Amino acid sequence: MLLASLVSGYPVVFLFSLVFWGFSAISIESIILYIIAGLVNFNVGRASLYVAIRTIGASGASIMLTLSIVIGIALGMGVGERVSPTQALGALLILIAAIMVAWRGEIKRDPRGIVAGLIASFGLALAIFLSRLGNINGGDPFAGALIAYTSSIAFEMFLLRNTEIRSIFSRNNTAVYLAGVLASMGQVARYVALVQLGASIVTPLQNIRPVVATTLTRVFYSRTAENPGLRGYVAAVIAFTGVFLMAI
Repeated sequence: MLLASLVSGYPVVFLFSLVFWGFSAISIESIILYIIAGLVNFNVGRASLYVAIRTIGASGASIMLTLSIVIGIALGMGVGERVSPTQALGALLILIAAIMVAWRGEIKRDPRGIVAGLIASFGLALAIFLSRLGNINGGDPFAGALIAYTSSIAFEMFLLRNTEIRSIFSRNNTAVYLAGVLASMGQVARYVALVQLGASIVTPLQNIRPVVATTLTRVFYSRTAENPGLRGYVAAVIAFTGVFLMAI
């Protein structure tokens, strides 16, 4: 599933890199950082996210993923970044929302899903942090997106070297392909935003997903068979409020 989503989104990333990066020279340090960011983001983070979605649902997984903001703050503090009281409050609200998902309620709960959600959050936060360092150390955001995708695909194909890869690509995975294309567009936008805004702002802003995912899950209930329930909606609103406080 991970490989199918990455390959389907690769042409988008390559096209943007070809047009806006132009394959000009970048530093070795940034290349290394982008490679590590790709492995952490996709092969660890996104793979874990898929596990979380399968076990606790799309809404629950998206809310758990907002913990990446808290982890991102911790990484930033580790390199001397300051945290305002508003950001601290926002982080607390996000943590409360994640606990609401993990502790009772109408959202499906599974210990594996909770752990997978935590791993996905850490992977996302660390990838953003490394990508930001790559941009600062003589890199390029479009180069970063392409290198991250390429390294992740290469690693995934290595892991699946004894598997019939062609069987992964079938009409049954159409939704996965579409998700891969959309994710690649978001990935490129994120790398560009990191240059303009920095990791401490990009990480919170991209976590508007709890409200979106919870709403879509309910709208398409006939297909998803998920009902976040009142607790799910409350948790999503709390998480989004936390995101807003982190961004201002």
